[in-house]
Amino acid sequence: MTSDRRVIAPWAGDEKIGYLQGGIETTGGNILWLSGTTATRERQAQHVGDIAAQAVFALEKTGTALREAGYAWSDVVRLNWYVKASHLEQFWAVGNDAVGRFLGEVGCKAAGVFLAVESLAHPDMLCEFEATAVK
Repeated sequence: MTSDRRVIAPWAGDEKIGYLQGGIETTGGNILWLSGTTATRERQAQHVGDIAAQAVFALEKTGTALREAGYAWSDVVRLNWYVKASHLEQFWAVGNDAVGRFLGEVGCKAAGVFLAVESLAHPDMLCEFEATAVK
């Protein structure tokens, strides 16, 4: 089944940060819901203290899960971002650019929500992403 998606992006500059206001999917195809993914390997936090590296690592893991399910980043219609509130300044300084570059390189244009949270599952986790894909 081929996806037919219309992107809703009324504000200039959103594409630079990998954010879109929304999209209309008309295929009614198969939906993949991915749980939140963090920068962990074998239950150990990676890149402790480096939010940009953690964000990219978590997104790479999300990409692995997408491929395992037979999906691509271009199939993602919703990408939710969770960032530890204590690291918001660091995220805006360096993490957001890293995420925007990554999403641009993989061709992901998805609506979503960005939430600052008090904590994540492990004290060394700084960010988490969850994705929904349709094809």
